Amino acid sequence: MATTIPADNVRAADESAWPKPSRGWLLVALLALASVVSQFDRTVINLMVEPIKAEFGLNDTAFGALQSVAFGIFYVIACIPLGRAADNTNRKWLIAICLLFWSLFAMASGLAKTYWQLFLTRIGVAVGEASLTPAGLSMLSDHFPPDKLGRPVSGFLMSAPVGQGLAFIGGGSLLTALTGSEMLESGWLAGLEPWQAAFILIGAPGVLLVPLFLLIREPARRGPQVDQLSAKDTARLIGRMWRALVPMFIGFAMVLLVAYSIAIWTPALLQRTYGWNAEQIGWGFGLVLIVFGMTGVMAAGFASDWLAAKGHRDAPLKVACAGFAVAGISGVLAPLMPSPYMALALLGVTLFFGNMPFPCAATSLQLIVPNRARAQISAVYVTFTTLVGLGVGPTVIGIMTDFVFQDPSQIRYSMSVVIGCAAPIMVVMLLLAMKPYRRFHEEMQG
Repeated sequence: MATTIPADNVRAADESAWPKPSRGWLLVALLALASVVSQFDRTVINLMVEPIKAEFGLNDTAFGALQSVAFGIFYVIACIPLGRAADNTNRKWLIAICLLFWSLFAMASGLAKTYWQLFLTRIGVAVGEASLTPAGLSMLSDHFPPDKLGRPVSGFLMSAPVGQGLAFIGGGSLLTALTGSEMLESGWLAGLEPWQAAFILIGAPGVLLVPLFLLIREPARRGPQVDQLSAKDTARLIGRMWRALVPMFIGFAMVLLVAYSIAIWTPALLQRTYGWNAEQIGWGFGLVLIVFGMTGVMAAGFASDWLAAKGHRDAPLKVACAGFAVAGISGVLAPLMPSPYMALALLGVTLFFGNMPFPCAATSLQLIVPNRARAQISAVYVTFTTLVGLGVGPTVIGIMTDFVFQDPSQIRYSMSVVIGCAAPIMVVMLLLAMKPYRRFHEEMQG
């Protein structure tokens, strides 16, 4: 896809003339909308565990592979080449083309007649969505000064829990409405199962968003390095910064592992353990995701900017580390609660503090990496963390439920064990990263 995208202006911007804040926040809004669309496309399938398993005769491991392998593995395969395209081409065109691509494949998921057809459409969704985070973060770093970057990044990334929450609410209500609906008896949706029609209806809005990205202005590139870097130069840069980047990547991978485990398997937990239906799950878990996930992301942005203004060069890492330590404790306890309301209450705590590392991770990378390597290293970050988080977390929970506890109703213990192992690893890794991170921050920002 990258070869069809027009080359952008590679001149460095005048550092004294940042774009108007209104332009920057318009970009934040568009990126957030695209992210909400992507979250709908990747999240609504989590409400379809039982009907898809019944349709194709799957166990938990095979269903988990739809998210961990079909989506997760191919997401990471596409992420680095698309990140390199974002560093060397017009980023708004890249996002627009990929948005169209993943929306069409999301709709095609509803037309799948076999497990492997569904598997292939989820690959298409993954490849398209891999462009958004690297290209979006790169554009934001050229719109906002470094000491004001935390809040815009949070504004972009808070759309993830909002999109997930809306997907659960809207998806749950849509599935309930489609069950027995006349829409599936006649018209263009006739003959489809409710879960198939839901895929088509949820994927369509992304197509309408494409023209809006073509109307915005591509920002000039900023920072000490505006010349294009070869892949070898980028690899050499990563090698020089490994003492900071490696523990950061491992630590933030644990965050994603927990996030995907909660998002993918909480609907099954609420259904199997507490007997909730899709609409109850959608509204209950969806509202918790929106309220606590969004506020956690925004709180992290404000806290990071506040600490940075106080002179803490490692502010994003400190906020992320402290937040996830709390999330680990509440996340272990939440699946073990005796009632769904107590479980959701502790999941709210987990989502608030567990979402704090996301804007911190994105901001921290933009502050220590040269301009023409930002999207590429962000892509390496997304690739590694997604490979571990989405490729390992959901699958391990499915495997533990199928082969260790050997009872689908015991999924609560699988979730608790995975979260309890991931949280301490994250905290230790970020503590190791802080000293080298401060040194690279000083080199880049002065």
